[in-house]
Amino acid sequence: MRIATQRLTAQAAIIGIGRLLNMLAAAGTLVVLARVLPDRESYGAICQLIILYMLLSQIFAVGLPQSTYYFLPRYEGGERRGFLTQTVVLLSLSGLLLAAGLFTGAEAIGRILNSPQLPELLRVFAIYPIFMLPTLAVEGTLLHAQRPAATVLFNLAVRIGMFAGLVVPALLQMSLVQMITVWVAVAGVMWLAALGLLFSTVAGQPLIWRRSMLREEGAFSAPLALSALIAVTGTYLDRILVSNQFGPAAFGTYTNATVEVPTVTMVTNATAVVLMAEFSRRTSAGEHKAVMPIWHRAMTKSAVLTFASLGFLAFWGHETMRLLFTSRYAESGTIFSIYVWVIPVLILTGQSLFISLGATRPLITLSLVGIVIEIACLVGFGKLLGLAGMALGVVVARYLNAAVGMHWYAHKLTDIGWRALLPWGNLGLALLVAVAAGAVSRTLYVLPIAWPPVVLFACGLLLFLAAYFVGLRLTRLSRHVRPGDFLRLQREPVQEVTA
Repeated sequence: MRIATQRLTAQAAIIGIGRLLNMLAAAGTLVVLARVLPDRESYGAICQLIILYMLLSQIFAVGLPQSTYYFLPRYEGGERRGFLTQTVVLLSLSGLLLAAGLFTGAEAIGRILNSPQLPELLRVFAIYPIFMLPTLAVEGTLLHAQRPAATVLFNLAVRIGMFAGLVVPALLQMSLVQMITVWVAVAGVMWLAALGLLFSTVAGQPLIWRRSMLREEGAFSAPLALSALIAVTGTYLDRILVSNQFGPAAFGTYTNATVEVPTVTMVTNATAVVLMAEFSRRTSAGEHKAVMPIWHRAMTKSAVLTFASLGFLAFWGHETMRLLFTSRYAESGTIFSIYVWVIPVLILTGQSLFISLGATRPLITLSLVGIVIEIACLVGFGKLLGLAGMALGVVVARYLNAAVGMHWYAHKLTDIGWRALLPWGNLGLALLVAVAAGAVSRTLYVLPIAWPPVVLFACGLLLFLAAYFVGLRLTRLSRHVRPGDFLRLQREPVQEVTA
């Protein structure tokens, strides 16, 4: 058990570092574009395009990328090559369908999102999903092949390609259409690289394919596809409503506030990816009870690492938005200070637990419940508080949805129960330490000194980190995350030893 857990920590560390670099590249793209594009409407139109693809790509992926985690451990030799070929073909066909929809529906989408510039951009951008949807299978395939470093490098290349494809043309003062054209061309290069990586994992294997593979993948992915349609709609519902009601300029302001925090995304996404692969291995081998200790360790480590971001940003949200996006987008500060409170929910990568058991159909029910909760919260809080109310509605809805999902797993799929489902004591203690450290860092404002904004922010961050580190030491939470873990893990054997 210990060696397997150490191997997972090593994989999560590698992927986490990659995720951090990916998020920095993505955030850097928006930061630079907010400064160099001529007006808020142009910036908002680019943000609309990015968010639109993020939404539709998850729907049109129809659960196929997740199927690689479940099926690759269950196939051998040439069957794996056949399965990968099938998955790539299906994703390519789905990309073609999405491309046709974006091209023909450009005018309608522009009206829904209240963006006059969007239709022209969409007709050029329509080619993008043909290249990029097949690349979604890379992560699960390379992780199964025990190649997390290759996963990191590929995902980083995609983000750098996005940065280069959008920022460089913007700096050269190209038009928005020319910027999108360059970005699509870069996507074509990423597509070729993805195909090379995917099929390198089955090099030398014959292609063995059976119709039953298609039926099995379809039966597994169909519930995930419907679940994704509902869940993703709920996830981006706030942004759709903001765009529809307030236009692209306000949408850009709101998008800044909902930008992913790199350290949080680094930890949560890496943990989810690694846990999904490991849980599938263990449940396929009948080791269902071995999942919970790994889950608890992962949640504690994630909390210690991610709650730090919450503790600091909840108290320094306005300063963060002004430093990143300039005072032109100062309104983003209030929204951001609310939105960061969703961070504790993000560590609950519960979908990994469901998928590892092959329980994809309950995700549909949970997603339906989730979207009803999301709509109710958005409408209620949005009417009361406007843009800030939208952010508050999202936070409340995410907590309620997480509670419903965890209850389903703890009492319907298993008999674990709420008490044993999560390491409640460690999670609560980590949150308390983070909030206390944030409050301590804010005391800088009581000093009678006229600090320059950047200096004040930097000093606040240093004071927060010092207070947070002391808090972790006093509560002994620091033992869950040791700086030397990653280096030691590289010398550990990779074979699994079960308890």
